[in-house]
Amino acid sequence: MKLLKIFAGSIIVSFLVSSCSTVLKSTKINYLTSNYCQPTIQYDYSQLETPKNKIQKQDSILNAHLSKHDLLVSQAIGIETYLAEYLQVKKDTLKRLVLKQKITDRLMLTTIEINALASELDCNGERINKLADYIDDINNKKTRNLTVASVTLGALTTVATVLIKNNNAGNIVGVTGGLLSAGLGALTISPKGKKIELRLQRNLLGNIWYNDNTNEAYPNSIWTLINEKQFSNSGENDLQESIKNRWTQYNFDGKIDSKTQKLFFDDGGIYTADDLHSRANMLNELQATIRSLEQDLKSLAVRLNSF
Repeated sequence: MKLLKIFAGSIIVSFLVSSCSTVLKSTKINYLTSNYCQPTIQYDYSQLETPKNKIQKQDSILNAHLSKHDLLVSQAIGIETYLAEYLQVKKDTLKRLVLKQKITDRLMLTTIEINALASELDCNGERINKLADYIDDINNKKTRNLTVASVTLGALTTVATVLIKNNNAGNIVGVTGGLLSAGLGALTISPKGKKIELRLQRNLLGNIWYNDNTNEAYPNSIWTLINEKQFSNSGENDLQESIKNRWTQYNFDGKIDSKTQKLFFDDGGIYTADDLHSRANMLNELQATIRSLEQDLKSLAVRLNSF
């Protein structure tokens, strides 16, 4: 009887402690919550040479040689004037070579921009997933411990009930042990998981959610492409709108409150493992969309190669 009381007391204490949801703090957490994926420098796009004025007959020349899709791509990456001039110049071989080099350089730069942004998103997706897995491991260990405690307490309660000859005492022990075992069992079904604090100084999801690139986290060429309806399969919503709609429907069940919006799209806060998994999935989805822009560049490159 004394042994059961001692064990029950320890179980009650562990029950109360395990039911408290705490924010984890450790060296591992600190390392992963630090955004080592963020670029170490600020890109200066002002140095890019972009033609300011259209050449004579530019629109008619481009419309005659390019589809609407490829024309929009050329405008987004800033080569339409170079391209129109290249198509207009016939005999000046040197000038054509210079113009072709400028067009090729801009195509290459846009490809680099796409890959750089996709790499940052990929890095963040892996970082956040690692955080989520770390918390999952801690939560799973707690659940296993609660399961063992519940089974052990149930077994001791059964033995004590049989050994105690006083029916009233035996009933009390049985009921008390049963309640404690049931409580521990309930915790294994719906445990209160651990959480972490994650603060966001550079939130690439926020640019998409608010359709705002004033911080220039996205290169102008990419931002222009994802805000043009022509580059989505439906043609009804641009890529930015499509991504936001999918997040709303599949990550937030069609609606989102201000607290969740701040957590995912502003400066962060306290995350559960499920929140982190959702964030990682959103980063990976955005990465795939950014990489898909290479298909649009390919279409233009194939057409230019035929000139």
